[in-house]
Amino acid sequence: MSRTFRYIQNDDVLRSFTEFKDVIRKRPVVIARHGDYILYLSCLSGDTMGLSIENIEKKKIILSRTYDVNNTTQELVSRGVRHAVQKMSELNDEDVNRKRLQIWKWHIMEWQKNNPASEEEMLKHELDWDESKEQERDDILDMESYLHGEYLNLGATIRLINTYLKNEKHKDMFRRFAINDIMELTGEDTKDKSILETEKKKKSGEEINHTYRFTVSVEATDKEHARQALLNYLAGDDRIKVQK
Repeated sequence: MSRTFRYIQNDDVLRSFTEFKDVIRKRPVVIARHGDYILYLSCLSGDTMGLSIENIEKKKIILSRTYDVNNTTQELVSRGVRHAVQKMSELNDEDVNRKRLQIWKWHIMEWQKNNPASEEEMLKHELDWDESKEQERDDILDMESYLHGEYLNLGATIRLINTYLKNEKHKDMFRRFAINDIMELTGEDTKDKSILETEKKKKSGEEINHTYRFTVSVEATDKEHARQALLNYLAGDDRIKVQK
C-alpha cells in the first residue's frame, strides 16, 4: 500500500494557516498526500479555513470541512487533520485493492485459457481447502502464490492490461497503477530479504556495514556554489559518497 507523505504536521496546521493566510488565500497548500489523494489547506474567506481531500486522478473533491479560526482550537483542527489523513489512507487502499483485484482476475482468466484441463481440479481445490492436507498437495496449483508471482512480473502484467483494455485512457491509468504498485511491493520484498540477511549475519558474527545519510545546511550564493562547498569539505574521505 502507498505511504502517506506529510508536509505539515497535525499540530502545525492552524498555526501555519494563521501565519501564511495571505499566501494560502491565493492558492491552497498541500498538507499530505497518499496515492491519488491530496489533503489541501485553503483560505475560503476571511478567517475561514478549509480542509479538503481531492482525488487528483479524477479531479474530484471527496471530502471537505471548514473551521472559523476565531472559534476553534489547535486540538480540534489537529484531530480533523488526523481523521482526514486516515480517510485518505482508507480511500487509497480501496482503490488499490479494486485495481489489483481486477488485474488478478485477468491473470486467472489467462491461466484458465492456458490450462483448460486443470481448471475443474483447481476450482475444487480452492473450494475444498483443508489446512491439514495442504502440505500433502504440492501437485495442485497454489493460486495465491501463482497470482503473487505473475502479478509481480511487470512485463506479463502490462501485457494483460494491453490485452484486456481497449480504452487508451483506462490502459494508461492501469499501466501507471501497476508500475507504481509492483515497484512498491517488490521494494517491500527486498526490504524483508535484507532484514533476514542482516539477522543471519548477526547470528554468524559477520560484520554488518550500514549506509548513513545526513541532511546538511550550507550557506551559499546558489545551489552550485553550495554543492562545490560540500565537495571541497568532504574531499579526501573515500567512505563518503556525494551525488554529483
